[in-house]
Amino acid sequence: MNSDFNFYLYRYLDLYPFLIPLGFIGVWRWSVWLMKKTVGFFYKSRKTGYKAPVSVITPVYNEDPKTFAAALESWKRNKPEEIIAVIDYTDLACIELFKKFAKKTPRAHLIITKTPGKREALGDGIKAAKSEIVALIDSDTIWFDDTLENALGPFSDKKIGGVATRQSVEKPKTIAQKLFSIRLEQRYWDDIPFLATAEDILICLSGRTAFYRRSALLPILNEMVNEKFMGRKVISGEDKRLTYLVEAAGWKTTYQSTAKVSTTGVKDISTFIKQQVRWTRNSWRNDLRALSQKWVYRHPVFALYLIDRAVQPFTLLISPIYFVIALILRLWIPVIVILVWWHISRLLKMYPYLKKYPLDIWMLPIFIIFSFVSAYIRIYALFSINIQGWITRWDKSRLQQFRFLELARGHAMTLFMFGLVALGVFYNKNNNYLIPHDRQNKLIASTLQRRSELVANKNTSVLGASAFDAESQLVKSYEFGQADSIAGVAQKFGIQFDNLLFANVSKITNWYRIKPGTIFTIPPQGVNIAPNYRFNYRRIYDDYLQVWYDPLANAIVVSGRGYQVGLSDIYNAVGKEYLEEVEPKVWQLRAHIFLRSGTTLKLNKDEVAWLRMASDKDGFVTLRGFNADVLMEGVKITSWDESKKDYDKNIQDGRSYILVKDNARMDVKNSEIAYLGYARPKDLPYSPYGISWRMSNGKLGQAILTGDVINSKFHHNYFGAYTFGATGMVWRDSEFYSNVRYGLDPHDDSNGFIVENNKFYNNGSHGLIFSKRCINNTVRNNVSYNNQGHGIMLHELSNNNIVENNEIYGNTDGVTLDNSSKNTIRNNKIYNNKRGVLADKKSLDNAVVKNDISQNSQYGIYLYGQADENIIRDNVLVSNAVGMYIKTSRNEVSNNQLDKNKVGLYFLGKAGNNSIDSNKITYSGTYGIYAKIFSGFSNFLGENNLLDKNNKNDVAAYALE
Repeated sequence: MNSDFNFYLYRYLDLYPFLIPLGFIGVWRWSVWLMKKTVGFFYKSRKTGYKAPVSVITPVYNEDPKTFAAALESWKRNKPEEIIAVIDYTDLACIELFKKFAKKTPRAHLIITKTPGKREALGDGIKAAKSEIVALIDSDTIWFDDTLENALGPFSDKKIGGVATRQSVEKPKTIAQKLFSIRLEQRYWDDIPFLATAEDILICLSGRTAFYRRSALLPILNEMVNEKFMGRKVISGEDKRLTYLVEAAGWKTTYQSTAKVSTTGVKDISTFIKQQVRWTRNSWRNDLRALSQKWVYRHPVFALYLIDRAVQPFTLLISPIYFVIALILRLWIPVIVILVWWHISRLLKMYPYLKKYPLDIWMLPIFIIFSFVSAYIRIYALFSINIQGWITRWDKSRLQQFRFLELARGHAMTLFMFGLVALGVFYNKNNNYLIPHDRQNKLIASTLQRRSELVANKNTSVLGASAFDAESQLVKSYEFGQADSIAGVAQKFGIQFDNLLFANVSKITNWYRIKPGTIFTIPPQGVNIAPNYRFNYRRIYDDYLQVWYDPLANAIVVSGRGYQVGLSDIYNAVGKEYLEEVEPKVWQLRAHIFLRSGTTLKLNKDEVAWLRMASDKDGFVTLRGFNADVLMEGVKITSWDESKKDYDKNIQDGRSYILVKDNARMDVKNSEIAYLGYARPKDLPYSPYGISWRMSNGKLGQAILTGDVINSKFHHNYFGAYTFGATGMVWRDSEFYSNVRYGLDPHDDSNGFIVENNKFYNNGSHGLIFSKRCINNTVRNNVSYNNQGHGIMLHELSNNNIVENNEIYGNTDGVTLDNSSKNTIRNNKIYNNKRGVLADKKSLDNAVVKNDISQNSQYGIYLYGQADENIIRDNVLVSNAVGMYIKTSRNEVSNNQLDKNKVGLYFLGKAGNNSIDSNKITYSGTYGIYAKIFSGFSNFLGENNLLDKNNKNDVAAYALE
């Protein structure tokens, strides 16, 4: 997993290093957003029902009479205690309109003021109000019929000093109105619910409609009305100033989403931009002042929120600058990535607006542009923070005359900041992309040296190819006849007399009186058996067949060299207490069966269809043979819990198993072995894995352990089947599935096997593993799929094996060579694994030839560790993440077809002296051949390679330090 992560990280760094800072900023900004959304998800509005008198206060100047009239009617429908309008004396139309309204509306009060300023107008209104709660409202704001009722809900908490309402733009038509509506919908979708949930204060109770306790406002009116900033009287931004003054005094503020109001918003884009500049200056003044005061830090989440807001516009600059530089340098993939991300991210920000107005999706490009314009506005507003004005409240004659230089200074400082960021981005790009790109061209020449003729072209043999005859490795069986002799049988099979004798010595009491029907094991030529003890082959008397029950061991013991027994024989000797035929051909075994040297247990379908071995929480029975044979034909053997009437499926407390040891044969034909075995405890001298062939330590070469497994099923065992020190076995036409660990596990020195036409699937680890010095095995025509580990594995000095014509898919690795050499992997179809073929440690001189390797999620072929001097030839590798990934040396890569891999051939680290010749590498997602190696290491690229239509570069290199 780590190498996979590093590979993709390095590949990303190689392709677009200049985008990494932008990526970090993106992760930071969107992590903050996601955190706010997650917290805000838990926001709930307060319950309604609280009653209190409310005074509505609205300052009015130059308002559209129709809008003002509609607003008045909407407030009236909510039945406030009183409506107070503070109207500038020059606004005759609104004065006349309100007088008419007052005649029809009791408790409607008009205050005509000659004092300019919205703050002063609000102050007059608050002083004149008589109610406990005051609603401060802009004169163009429309209330819903239940706005007042819902807004009062939070005031049931006596610590609440102010309540913010849910605000929106009514039927936005112009671009300016739509942009304003998008901003409002976004604010009340994430920021405000987040603060209302995470803290007990808000950033601003917007002046369109905010409800306050009058008792919270009266002590701070003077500070609000007469605020100065940097020596100048502050004209606008009274809503945010009021919010912070109330919060600084110790009052809580909150948001009531059910109290809804609407406004029209300005119609033209010019006025909208000026409005944004003014609001942003107000925000900077109040936020900077607040951050300098102690009360903010009593609310740590709120303090961090303000700091994050202050940094945000500077980070927002970076994205368009990256985009422009990518355009200039014609880096089209970064251009497309940035464009796509802009559309995705802004679409997400527009989502609450588009829920209301889905046909306005055409606004997305405009909103993207406005997002970056707003970054300029926010920085410009910071540098011109003390320039003030209130668009709708102040006539030009009432404002201070702004000097041109004062405005120009703000723009100059903003442009300087843009230039500084752009310079940093370009510096990063130049040093992390352009210069390395130049260096790369030079590196290609040194790390992938061109050669007109390679040694590989002359090497027509395959070094690792195994030349042994698979059939000659097998151990055969022979039924001894009346007229046979040991010498005659040895001559018939072309083997030495002593080897045949020693292979079957446990069954022989006198070599002149061998019982007809005795199954002889025929060792292959070249296998010599040398026991370390002497036998008497001419005993006067034969053994007697004895079957008895040993109560101390709870075991049925079968003794008598040369004798064959069945279950009926055992039953007749010990009775049904220990072995019972509970149904026709269904036998229940309740005691261990122990086969002593030279005996044979025959389990035949004519006598037994199902042998159930007692196994439950209180204990289990086993079938064990030492220098004895077990011959199964057409039977099913499983564990059985008699109390549950089911298989024993609990492996934690032990489970029944079958085991033969040393000079033994066990054949399993047309049979089923299931629900047996468990993990071996350290103090157990046996192999309790399910069904096992086990040579004792130190006896290899002194005895021969073997068997034939044909057309059988092994499932739900701990290991499907296990061998240790076995020789010349046949595993054919069988299935190994749903076992706890391995399907089939030939372990130490299991040699000369033919494993063919089997299926290995859904096992908890590897489908098939040969482990530790397993040599001269042939694995062919099998299917291994959907195993949690590898499909086929050759482990730890398992050399000189052939793996051919198999289909392997859905595993971690298809074929793994772990410290194993001189193996041949050929003509296999390997697909949809994590890695197709893997070789590691000192896996040397292996041949990977003529395989079809495709759609593996990480690598098609992967060489690492010290897996040197291997041959990879005539393979087809299609649609893997990386066709070949090589970290080792002196390998030959020739005559392969690599198509549609993300990277065709990848060299990494200290990969050196590898030969690449006569390959066809096409349609790679990035590079055809990519070398990312340390200085001083070179690989050789022949002239006969065809590299075509690889998306980024045919050949590329990168120097590691």
